[in-house]
Amino acid sequence: MERQRQRGRWTSVGIFVGFLAGLFWFFLSFAAMFNGVFFLLLPLLLAYALSGALLVWFFRLPPIHAAWSLVGSALPWVAWLWPATISSSGWLKSFVWPVLVGTAFGMSMLGAQLVAARRRRKPVQTNPTPA
Repeated sequence: MERQRQRGRWTSVGIFVGFLAGLFWFFLSFAAMFNGVFFLLLPLLLAYALSGALLVWFFRLPPIHAAWSLVGSALPWVAWLWPATISSSGWLKSFVWPVLVGTAFGMSMLGAQLVAARRRRKPVQTNPTPA
């Protein structure tokens, strides 16, 4: 039976790797938004989902920890960007930053949940042994 909570060195490494990957994905989306290359946002959101799935697969993180580690690095930036862009862009256009981080959290949670659900399934015995 698999343990519900995992502690140890690999959990810390997984959270750190997720933090770095999330920082990388956020700055790529930051560059895409400010340069007007909006079609790159969809692959970046898919990268969040893939990263969440890989964090659960390799480091066996719980899905919520994987999702928070991926978007945790973006939260201070959004806390600065959102109020800073309200005066220049208005409320509606500046709301794109929290929506982007919320969507990234949802996508990373989705990818992590899919892998966690796959891990929880019991394997089917193809050749049961007689008792």
